[in-house]
Amino acid sequence: MLNKNLLKALGLSVALLSPAAQAMSLDWSGGYRFEWTEVDRPSLGTPTERKAYGTNYLYLSPKVIAADGVNVVSRFDILNSQAYPNSQLGDIWGLNNNGVAPGGNAANSSNQGSTDVRVSQLYLTVNQEYGALIVGRAPFEFGLGMTYSSGKGMFDHWYDTRDMVAYKIVVGDWFFMPSLGRKQSTGFGQGGSVTTMGFQLQYESEENKSLLGIYQETTKGVKEALHYTADQVAAYGGDSVNSNMNIQRTNFVLGRGFDAFDFKFEAGFQTGETGVTTGTKDIGLNGYGLAMEFNVPAKESKWDYRVRLGMATGDDSSNDFGGYAFNRNYDVAMLLFNHRLGQKDFLNTNVVKDGAMGIGNSADDESISNTFYFAPSVNYAWSERIDLRNTLVYAQLMQTQNSSVDSSKDLGLEWDIDVVYKHSDRIQWVNQVGLLFPGEAWKNGNDNLEKGFTFGFASKAAISF
Repeated sequence: MLNKNLLKALGLSVALLSPAAQAMSLDWSGGYRFEWTEVDRPSLGTPTERKAYGTNYLYLSPKVIAADGVNVVSRFDILNSQAYPNSQLGDIWGLNNNGVAPGGNAANSSNQGSTDVRVSQLYLTVNQEYGALIVGRAPFEFGLGMTYSSGKGMFDHWYDTRDMVAYKIVVGDWFFMPSLGRKQSTGFGQGGSVTTMGFQLQYESEENKSLLGIYQETTKGVKEALHYTADQVAAYGGDSVNSNMNIQRTNFVLGRGFDAFDFKFEAGFQTGETGVTTGTKDIGLNGYGLAMEFNVPAKESKWDYRVRLGMATGDDSSNDFGGYAFNRNYDVAMLLFNHRLGQKDFLNTNVVKDGAMGIGNSADDESISNTFYFAPSVNYAWSERIDLRNTLVYAQLMQTQNSSVDSSKDLGLEWDIDVVYKHSDRIQWVNQVGLLFPGEAWKNGNDNLEKGFTFGFASKAAISF
């Protein structure tokens, strides 16, 4: 009798839960990536600070479809970088956690130890006929990714996310999205936070291949929540953090496509107060950057062409910090503006880098800043699955580190050679060789620093699903 009643209860439970189960589903996406990178002489001098490392990384992004138009999206990073924990770089190949703990012995261990699974995204989207609500820790990008990049590229190592509430209003090819966010909260109490307020207005038409947009953002934070490192304070030219932050950033994007070619252009500007002070003076921001991409597609030919050019201001030793750093995902070369090079901070990027990482013990965490660059490239479709790409990159400094009359702005010339194997759109294997012929700027005028030739090699494979 008891067994019969139990079976009836189980049957009733299944009947009651089945409509809910049918209304909810789970959709998975993700990606796997392995890379090997070597840079012969990043210091351009002696000691060489040679780098040779591999990285291994996987991310999984489950999406819970709770109802029609109501989704909960998350992302889990597996074998995440311990050196750059808030990235998608991946863990160092061969890093053994058994040798870290007291009494640990990596040499005699039977395994590599374990690492944590990190959660980098969790947000709710509610899609409606004329818009969408976004709440939570969500990815964010704009334009070319010059300043804001969500890291969706197969080989992107970095990403932008926001704890935000945003509502996207769509009217035809236009949309308007105001947003409120919080970059830092020191606790449960009011105050002690860094907040953002922004809006995005954009027109995008697939029919006439046009793009026009603006993103404006104001970031405010109390001095107790800024948490600058001592190296970053020094890079700004300050000695302490005694003021609040109030920074305005504005980006414009313009794009148009034609039958024979297409182009995109983005400009970014930043002004305001950093919160860093020198004596009784506040140090503000006053910089900008420009990026343009010009593409000639292959069509019936096996050749296609691309030109990237742009500039970013550097610090001019005035009361305000004049440098502007691109997003680290925006790469134009394998070595230049990608890996730390030389024996000084020629690009004025110590304000955004981890000062504890050295030239010979850091990944590709450099940014385009304090420079003008010109990077034409040509791609040849060797076969249906193999492309050969050649890129030349010429660059100059905007501001020299040494003010002596013999200081040069010439950063030199880099030649990158890529062999790309595309098994499909979701599976790629890329082999790169980068040859850097440094210019006179690396000598830093009468400091007469070394500027020797260097080269790099990378082999990387990625699978997205």
